Amino acid sequence: MRKYSLAIFFCFLVFELSAQNIDYGVDLEGIGQLYSGETSPFWLHTNNRGRLDEKTHISTLLSGTGNIQISDSTYFRLGVGALYKDGFENGVRLDEVYFEYKSRKIGVVLGKKHKEDLFQGLSASNENILWSLNSPSIPGIRIFTTTPIFLRENHGIGFMAGLEEYLLNDDRYVRDSRLHHKSFHFVFKNQRDLQIALGVQHFVQWAGISPDYGKLPNSFEDYIKVFTGTSGDPVGGEEVNALGNQIGSYEIRLNTKIKDLDFQFLYNHIFEDASGMKMGNFPDGRYAIYVEDNRDEFWGSPWLKAFMYEFYYTKNQSRDRMSSAIDGADNYFNNNLYRSGWTYKNQVIGVPFILLNDNRFRIGTNIVAVHHIGLKGKVLDEFPYRLLLSYRQNYGVKGSYFPQKKEILSSLLELQLIDSEYNLKAQFGADINSHQDSNFGFGINFSKTIF
Repeated sequence: MRKYSLAIFFCFLVFELSAQNIDYGVDLEGIGQLYSGETSPFWLHTNNRGRLDEKTHISTLLSGTGNIQISDSTYFRLGVGALYKDGFENGVRLDEVYFEYKSRKIGVVLGKKHKEDLFQGLSASNENILWSLNSPSIPGIRIFTTTPIFLRENHGIGFMAGLEEYLLNDDRYVRDSRLHHKSFHFVFKNQRDLQIALGVQHFVQWAGISPDYGKLPNSFEDYIKVFTGTSGDPVGGEEVNALGNQIGSYEIRLNTKIKDLDFQFLYNHIFEDASGMKMGNFPDGRYAIYVEDNRDEFWGSPWLKAFMYEFYYTKNQSRDRMSSAIDGADNYFNNNLYRSGWTYKNQVIGVPFILLNDNRFRIGTNIVAVHHIGLKGKVLDEFPYRLLLSYRQNYGVKGSYFPQKKEILSSLLELQLIDSEYNLKAQFGADINSHQDSNFGFGINFSKTIF
């Protein structure tokens, strides 16, 4: 807490000394929803940065930012946001509070700050299958490269990297556990329009206070083991592969232009242990293509300005290995020691097609196959829209398979009706189910820049 106080004091001091360079703003956003079922349709509450849950009817966000622009590519920013929502939890809480520094090559974030939306709200998992826009922001510190750093000029061989440390301070089974995250990608870029990135994301939940085993390993020596992914002393028979709850992803990203359209091709391979790191759970992962039309409207069609298709598959989970009968299959986003799993404030951190169980304590569905489509453009050259369609096949979870697969078609249509002194959007959501009554919902999103 003292570190956060000093950082915020420093931010205010910098702002005072550089008042002539300040650019600031305050925004208000309100959401109201009605739905036919006991919970809202999937896409009415999912990937809303934890500001909505399945039973939310009303959500209000008041946020403000202040910027000091040092140069065209360098700035300091202080941000804060307060959220009120009803639902499973009613009341007011901090949505964001952070200090950010960003330059041409390096970025630093201290505090609670949401990840940036990279695909205009069309992706189910945003940057990576393991960290979507579904859960609230987590307090911590983040240091990262903002663009690839090349060995020569702005092309050829380069790299991108990031290091993040967070505190999972919510009400969870292992209290005050920590979250370590690092990433590293090799990047190749030619002098035209082709860029390829190959790399890895590595996350570890570690330390904390267990109700079963007390204080878990949290020394600097333990942190080195967390960082390197090596094993520690077993706790209750757990963690034979690595200290803490390890999860990661291999990644391939390809960016190019085809006939003046921007294309991205993405692949994420998920792993939780040594067998997954050796691709023993292939073909589990995310396969995606994103197309964006940034041409003048004279050349392009306003009906469709962005398109995304994603396929998510998690049915293997190392079950095809001969040794799985001995050491067991995977159980994505679940863990026997860190029993709250890959969640924060009872919302899944990773791809939201993996679902909580009925009491919202552990993961209840992680064996899935999903086709997801996102579209964005303008209707009648006047009304911006966003359309999401997800055909989901759910098979259950390790040790608790569904007798029959559950098929759900989840959809969202968002229309921007007013864009002037304030913004007004209408949302229509639906879940068409094979195993229970279908669910329909309607929402209104109002936002305004106060100053």
